[in-house]
Amino acid sequence: MGSYGWRARIGHVYPAVVAESFMYEFYRIVPPGVTLAQTQLVIQSLNERQELEDSIKMIEQAAEYLAKRKVDIITLGGSPMFRLMGVGSDQAIIDRLESRFGIPVTTSQTAVVEAFSSLGVKRIAVASPYFDHQNEQVKTFLEGSGFEVVHIEGLSQEVEVIHELPLEASYHHARKVFFAAPQAQAVYIPCAHVSVPWLQELENDLRVPVVSSTAAVIWHSFEILKIRAHITGHGSLLASLSEA
Repeated sequence: MGSYGWRARIGHVYPAVVAESFMYEFYRIVPPGVTLAQTQLVIQSLNERQELEDSIKMIEQAAEYLAKRKVDIITLGGSPMFRLMGVGSDQAIIDRLESRFGIPVTTSQTAVVEAFSSLGVKRIAVASPYFDHQNEQVKTFLEGSGFEVVHIEGLSQEVEVIHELPLEASYHHARKVFFAAPQAQAVYIPCAHVSVPWLQELENDLRVPVVSSTAAVIWHSFEILKIRAHITGHGSLLASLSEA
């Protein structure tokens, strides 16, 4: 086992009951030799707090499944879970899982914070698919992590609808949000359900870094594993991996 993942096997805990966009985006971006080992949680609605809480309780068991498969790193999706628990919850879970399994761990929310820190930006515009209450949690977490959210706007879509958004939706939504707050130094597109096939084109248009949830998870995994891949056409964050 593992010949396809000769360079790295990335374990991922996906929060929703059905995954589609994340897997396709992952393999569209990563170079040959990197594979995805994935398990799922139980989120069907971002408006159901109980589902978020139930999934939080399942994180350790899901991570154990991946650890038994001897992946090189465990990545935890489901930023809404960590935003619900508050700033610092991601690091607390990372510490606990790393101590138990002896494998590097990160979360999608941690990866985003580290990505913006690496890019040296402070003022962020957020183009989300979420409802207002989720946007407030995004804003609270980012500002609690040392950033300024200069503008945030969502599409007010549920999980099962996000997959069905036209591929160009993220492009047009991000442009609208950025041009409403041109003082932003970067744009964040949260949620691994969201397809962002034209991230590079967004950066070319806006002339600021654009970070999607999926790009951040891949970037942070490669950083932790010290993989200096040459990834082009997917934005400046991933392109930075090839820099010495």
